[in-house]
Amino acid sequence: MSIQSTEARYERDMYDKPTPIDGVIISMLERMTLPEKIGQMTQLNQDMILLPDGTLNRTAVEHYAKNYHVGSYLNQLASDGVNYDVEGYARIIEEIQEITLSVESTFKVPIIYGLDSIHGAHYIANTTIFPHGINLGASFNPELAYHSASITARESRAAGVHWTFAPVLDIPVNKLWPRVYENFGEDPLLSSAMGIAAIRGYQGKYKSDRSKIAACMKHFIAYGAPWTGQDRDSTVVSDRTVYDYFLPGFQAAVDAGVATTMATFIDINGEPVVASEKYLKRMLRDRMKFEGMLVTDWEEIKNLYTLHKVVANNEEAVKLAIDSSSLDMSMVPQDTNFFDAMIQLVEDGKISMARVDESVGRILQLKKDLGLLAEDGWKGDKKLQKMVGNEEGVEVALNIARESITLLENKDDVLPFGENIKSVLIVGPTGNDLGHMSGGWTIQWQGATVDAWHGDIDDTQFYGRGVTIHSGIELVAPKGTLIKYMQGFKIDGMDVNMDEVIMTAKDFDAIVVCAGEHVYAELPGNIHDIRLPYGQIESVKRLSQTGKPVVTVLVEGRPRVLDSIPDSSNALLQVYLPGPWGGKAIAEVLFGKVNPSGRLPYTYPKHSADLSLNYWRPVSDTWDPLYEFGHGLSYSSFTYSNITYMGTTKENFLTSNMYENRKIVPGEADKIVTIEITNNSPVDGKESVLMYVQQNYRRVTPPAKLLKGFQKVHIASGMTTAVQFNINADMFRYTGIDGIPNATLDNGPVKVLIGDQSFEFEVQNST
Repeated sequence: MSIQSTEARYERDMYDKPTPIDGVIISMLERMTLPEKIGQMTQLNQDMILLPDGTLNRTAVEHYAKNYHVGSYLNQLASDGVNYDVEGYARIIEEIQEITLSVESTFKVPIIYGLDSIHGAHYIANTTIFPHGINLGASFNPELAYHSASITARESRAAGVHWTFAPVLDIPVNKLWPRVYENFGEDPLLSSAMGIAAIRGYQGKYKSDRSKIAACMKHFIAYGAPWTGQDRDSTVVSDRTVYDYFLPGFQAAVDAGVATTMATFIDINGEPVVASEKYLKRMLRDRMKFEGMLVTDWEEIKNLYTLHKVVANNEEAVKLAIDSSSLDMSMVPQDTNFFDAMIQLVEDGKISMARVDESVGRILQLKKDLGLLAEDGWKGDKKLQKMVGNEEGVEVALNIARESITLLENKDDVLPFGENIKSVLIVGPTGNDLGHMSGGWTIQWQGATVDAWHGDIDDTQFYGRGVTIHSGIELVAPKGTLIKYMQGFKIDGMDVNMDEVIMTAKDFDAIVVCAGEHVYAELPGNIHDIRLPYGQIESVKRLSQTGKPVVTVLVEGRPRVLDSIPDSSNALLQVYLPGPWGGKAIAEVLFGKVNPSGRLPYTYPKHSADLSLNYWRPVSDTWDPLYEFGHGLSYSSFTYSNITYMGTTKENFLTSNMYENRKIVPGEADKIVTIEITNNSPVDGKESVLMYVQQNYRRVTPPAKLLKGFQKVHIASGMTTAVQFNINADMFRYTGIDGIPNATLDNGPVKVLIGDQSFEFEVQNST
């Protein structure tokens, strides 16, 4: 038996974090002109400086540098819709830098270029595209988040890109929301752990290591709980829920040293976050102690009068946002109205120069920390360029897919396919391309399609870098296995050739149905019905009626209600959005080359009205999900046993002289609980061991349970592993009736839950 330790290298090493502005930056602020300062606060989209064919408009760059001193640009660079590679990005961004630095100004301050590199540097051709955040959450392995972020940073820096708008730390409460897949899941601890790992991967020692970039935690805050489920709609939520469930991931990111933050589009209870003193001053700066740079999302300040209707015009919007919050940079992004309004507001005395200096200081400090103010510090590194898209990145992408694939059903152990399966028929619209597996934010904003919108999938710009499900099965299946692909039905459920498929299926030993969602991102991904299209559901049902084993593979960004699909399937695999290399990992799971170890990072709804069903619901709420958070089967059989505290079982604990030790007291040393997990099967496997806490009662209705620890361990066949978890009083704190965040700790019995084992303690709070 072994005792597992999961302390990762990224947890042991030291990392940089933002600090107050230094003397060099203060000296610069004393000499810079007002327009130069406001320019640093201005971020424009690339289409402002590109010609229609995607080549650089040098005249436009000079115009915005000379007249507006623009400090930042963002978004993908492409020629006639084809993304540039790292050399092309570096060349264009270096041209922007050279022109910017050539105009007359007090100091030569380079721009900082930002990209939404949320699952790899996916806007840059031939870089490594990873599975999405939801897959990382399902893996329960933060090491994978660290490694994928490290590679993304290196490939971004090679292209002259120094800033990623990631990680995404929203808690996707409403499962209809089209941004579920960008996140790590519905649990605060899981999101925190993955966020910390990603930030340290992106940033590392970013003040000296020139293979690192600035991370950006987003979207602050409560973005994942729109009351309608529609992207950017209002969130109606209590402060208690914000503090206890939405805030922890962001606080963990601040503590980990995240360099930047992005504010959210939404209003909370009618208050637009972008102009909120409550959220962007008192919470983010004063309470959370965030010292980095704060940027808006797309057109957020403009939205104050065009969308939220809290002011009448642009100047009022700019004044409200800058005066009320601690915003530093406006993602304007397609005009100069922010710059013009800021100049006027400062000249009229409506916004102080001190307020401007506060923001510009943080922006300049970020640029200095990243090395941009050093000579040629903004240039792409040719050594890094040679490493782009290497086998290391592909292996990390594959491992994320392998460890995230979640086996939801496996009736009669139909998986893995055995020697009796000599032929496999693959059916469905997600089974023979890379684009569906990669989802939105891939090559184009909305995904890899023929029209850069919601048209048919176009795999051209993957340049062969990936493996479809069809190709993966051909690659992995035993030699001589007959493999055939037929579409059967479209992604919207419309019939293509299902009658022919049904006739053909009779000649095959097993059917793999590849269902799921079309690609989308953000607002265009809004839907009003969370059920999978009826035609998909009916097609799976028809295939089940052939009498052949049916394995349904779900390629989806959010958990779509499945209706009869679980009943019609002998096995059900949730693969989320596993990226372009996912086809190989899926095939490896189907044929037993990989033992599935993924677990659901969210609650899977059974009914279409259960949009905001989360496992940390109040214990009094109705609970009828299809699958619970943390559900996931394995080809191994694991048994949990012998839960102990200080070597004493819970039965002996209650009768021994250690009874006093059952008290959990604030400020005292952590208690250590040990659980043994045995692999009773002939198959080696990985197991995500989840530790929940449960409070029997408290002044505010408690959650049914709450995850407070997890470890992923490998257990060989026939072996037993002991896993340890620390328990302390802070795990039971919450925001009480008095509204003071995380300050209430009620006395009384509590439980630690690990698998089917439990251990009882008692909280004793003297205050």
